[in-house]
Amino acid sequence: MKLFELKHTPGSEAVDPIVTETIDKSLILYAEHDFNASTFCARVTASTRSDIYSAITSGIGTLRGNLHGGANEAAMEFLDQFNSVEEADAKLRDIFVKKELIMGFGHRVYKNGDPRNEIIKECSRKLSESKTIKGANPDLYKISEHIEGVMKNEKKMHANLDFYAASAYYQCGIPIPYYTPLFVISRTSGWAAHVIEQRANNKLIRPSSNYTGPAARKYVPMLMRKMAHV
Repeated sequence: MKLFELKHTPGSEAVDPIVTETIDKSLILYAEHDFNASTFCARVTASTRSDIYSAITSGIGTLRGNLHGGANEAAMEFLDQFNSVEEADAKLRDIFVKKELIMGFGHRVYKNGDPRNEIIKECSRKLSESKTIKGANPDLYKISEHIEGVMKNEKKMHANLDFYAASAYYQCGIPIPYYTPLFVISRTSGWAAHVIEQRANNKLIRPSSNYTGPAARKYVPMLMRKMAHV
């Protein structure tokens, strides 16, 4: 089932079916994913009996962070600096020495590989090999695949959905700042479902915490405190 269909106005270029397929698949893959940070935040808001607009807004604010929904933007900004596999490899070695973070790798749930990755990776590959898509970029795909291989072999980290979504969206001609809004569009359906489920059997979500600060101290009356400083 298609979630939406890209259309074009009379006289303009038709949207390539591979582009339509890529965006449609990405929306399905991003739509719902358990208690990720943004979904949990949306449910917390809903549990207070707030309205659905506030719950969705809570989810959007959480998704914006580049450790969550903004990761595909960060991944593309990283990839966009390279013109060859050699450049990418040299930069990777430098990053390893500096112990910096590379977006689009690792997952809190999928420790042995994100199953969504293979689907969006195939979309990126098909786009890169197209002879009709203006944004087709074989080098971008090769660079991405090389980085994925190095990260897997040397750091034991697997690419997640965000990594190849970056190169796929780029080849579709989507501006980088639109990546996270696209993620929001797809995930709104998941957030809405969670809000409905929360309301059906609601209980205020209020996690507990363990205090780890200073131990309890004896109360000192104000007068005695002043005297101690004289």
